[in-house]
Amino acid sequence: MIPSRRGVIGLPIKLTVSFLILALMVPPILSTVENIQDGMDDEKIRSSAEELAEAIDLVGSKGPNYKVFREIDVVEGGCLTVGGDDGYLVLGSFGEETICKILLSRPVLGKEISLFGNVLIEISNGPEGVIVKTI
Repeated sequence: MIPSRRGVIGLPIKLTVSFLILALMVPPILSTVENIQDGMDDEKIRSSAEELAEAIDLVGSKGPNYKVFREIDVVEGGCLTVGGDDGYLVLGSFGEETICKILLSRPVLGKEISLFGNVLIEISNGPEGVIVKTI
């Protein structure tokens, strides 16, 4: 009986087709993974901005001279901005892109403060609004 050589001849074609399919699938898979990571980072920024806004609204609803210290963790590459001309807003951004804007019940007084990374802040109730300071 003579052995068949069809497997030996067909193997390079099967390998070529397999590698071609893999080469075509890698870029869409990498793009999907990157989009998922971006979505997770956006959600972390949004969560940190909501945490900060809740703390500011809590202090604003209390009496004078009420203070709270909070540790805010902003994801790497993200930024939270409060105070300044937009005193009623907490802005969450990632790079140059604004991710979220949260409206506050009382304004944040003073200069605009940008928060990056893991930061400890002091939130106190002032006569006409809330004062946010980094420590």
